Amino acid sequence: MQNLKNRLVILGGLLVVLAATVFPVTAASLDSVTCPGCGMVWTDTCVPFERNNETAYNEELAASFAPIAANQTPFADFSNQSWSSAFLALNNLIKERYAFTQWKSVDFDVLYATYAPMIADAEEKQDPAAYYRALRGYLFAIPDGHVDVLPTIGDFGAKYADIGGGYGFAVSKLDSGIIIVSYVANGSAAESAGIRPGDRVTAWNGKPVMDAINATPYIWAVKKPSTGEGMLLHKLRLLTRAPVGTPVIITVAGIDGYQPRIVNLVAYDDKAETLIKTTTFLGKQINDIGAVSILTDIKPQISNDTVTYRTLPGGYAYIAIYDESYDVYQPFKAAMLDAISKKAPGMVIDLRYNSGGDDNLASCFAGWFVEKPVFYEYATKFDSGSRQFKIISEAWTQPRSNGYHGPVAVLVSPDTISSGEGIPMIFTNTGTGKIISWYGTNGAFGMNGLQAVLPLGMYVVFPDGASLDKNGLIQVDSNALLAGGIAPQIRVPINEDTVARSMAGEDVQMTYALKWLTDQQKPQTPVTTATPPQKTSSGISIIFLTLGLLILIARRK
Repeated sequence: MQNLKNRLVILGGLLVVLAATVFPVTAASLDSVTCPGCGMVWTDTCVPFERNNETAYNEELAASFAPIAANQTPFADFSNQSWSSAFLALNNLIKERYAFTQWKSVDFDVLYATYAPMIADAEEKQDPAAYYRALRGYLFAIPDGHVDVLPTIGDFGAKYADIGGGYGFAVSKLDSGIIIVSYVANGSAAESAGIRPGDRVTAWNGKPVMDAINATPYIWAVKKPSTGEGMLLHKLRLLTRAPVGTPVIITVAGIDGYQPRIVNLVAYDDKAETLIKTTTFLGKQINDIGAVSILTDIKPQISNDTVTYRTLPGGYAYIAIYDESYDVYQPFKAAMLDAISKKAPGMVIDLRYNSGGDDNLASCFAGWFVEKPVFYEYATKFDSGSRQFKIISEAWTQPRSNGYHGPVAVLVSPDTISSGEGIPMIFTNTGTGKIISWYGTNGAFGMNGLQAVLPLGMYVVFPDGASLDKNGLIQVDSNALLAGGIAPQIRVPINEDTVARSMAGEDVQMTYALKWLTDQQKPQTPVTTATPPQKTSSGISIIFLTLGLLILIARRK
């Protein structure tokens, strides 16, 4: 589960009301339209982090909720109700408070009618795995990476029962639309049957393979996808997963011209091997979907650093940022100052496994690279009194006086979620640097938080606020067409060559980023053209635990 919005810290019951009445509001100093009725205007989002006083910042965060503080209520506790009645209460709650119902064209009546019978059946049988599976299916039917469930007891074996088996190979979809075998496990039945990397898969259990892929559930994706391409990525990963012992009939055709042939395989417990092998979009193979705890077992596989900083060949600086929590700023600043002092000819900012956190910090990070003030967002929140979404804060990205203005390559992935998407958003909006990756970001940018507790320790989160651009329009969050997030400006091609290189251990996205940086160092050859003849016609002229369970999901991003 992604890190959860740090800016909502201290949002528990009376704490919000008290803080909003005690702590002052920062006024805007820019010559711009200020935020009428806002609880807070951050004209320079770096100020709270440069000040290095987290307590004072938390007080300001609480003050930002002043416009709606009088009507704030704690999260809903349905834990003592029956499974069915709690599910009905949850549906009514999310139907009222979810920030993107119209934006994503979500019909909660239809969703309830679809999943309520599954919940009721699980309750009648007292089957917690079926209950959890149905609840997860309901939430995953809402295309928003912020809408999710955190089980405190576990998944009751549901995940292993569904996808614990693999067939000994994995697949990838090329830009050409072809589905190829990208990995074959040594010693597997797939290898014995002659399946090789690069083989084309054309059919699955008698169906065209794309039909089978599109029908594959993705409810066990850890970083829940919000966009069409993110969903497809996880469906590709999960196509070759099934309950242990499940047979499959596939049709494969080799790249060397032999005729399509039928292969029969049976799913076996491969310890999530094919899932691990399909995480190359992160630049590193990890066990994400197969991990026991999504809160504690994934990040250590990437790095134990707060911020990773090193020098790459050619003198380029590499900085990886994994979330936007308060203690990340000082290591990031130190890395930036060191890179600047060494006159780094270019930088790689790696956000591929950024789980989000604090929007203001994301905005501040971006300030190290921009050359003029940039509007970051209006933040909205559901007001239970008026039953409307109100703008509660405004934020601006200000350029750092000692910032970096050389070429910057930004790496992202569908695991770049929430406030992690704010940095590439500013880069895209300002034309700063280049976003270079296989895929775009997650497309979940709303104001996330803990909303309800259900039976069996199910903590449900969903955004009850949105991020708006300077025109008051929703930004970054995916829409009803499943389009959203921040797309690469240089999209790394997915073809036989890049897939093979990635499977061999190369960080192909990094290779492309370094090539782009190197190209920026080359002198530009001026283009000369002959003077055109005269013409008479005219030319054509986007914590978990802090303060106890009240702040369980305190980060939006």
